[in-house]
Amino acid sequence: LGLCRGSQMLNVMRGGTLIGDIESEVGHKIVHLLDGSDPSYDSHRHPIHVAPGTPLAEWFAGDMSSSGELLVNSYHHQGVKELGNGLVEMAWAPDGVLEGFYDPSYDSQSGRFVVGLQFHPERMLQDYAGCAEVYKAFGRACWAYQRSQL
Repeated sequence: LGLCRGSQMLNVMRGGTLIGDIESEVGHKIVHLLDGSDPSYDSHRHPIHVAPGTPLAEWFAGDMSSSGELLVNSYHHQGVKELGNGLVEMAWAPDGVLEGFYDPSYDSQSGRFVVGLQFHPERMLQDYAGCAEVYKAFGRACWAYQRSQL
């Protein structure tokens, strides 16, 4: 489970590339990073579209709008440019910046869990029930993987 910079690192480890600076390379349509002194720094949200049939869609099934959107926090000025080998898009912002991806061999019950999220679900636990589901699925995958190694 890679979150924010961790998702970027996971992507690069799989051979992907990064957008060096979203504001200068993508534009200002969506604010991905506020100044840390901004009073709304931690409450800032922007929309993402979640692809159906993905783990993210499963975790947030009861939280998404009818159009498949969520509002997520955002603390990054970099992002995924080219997706790494064996990874599949799972969510993106309206400006095209990728906000989530996964390895399609995902199966938390079998211990297969490679997921990158650009946002921080742990900082949105009061926003959506799906935020806790991310960690529950990760915990199940860790437990299953550990059991498979015995």
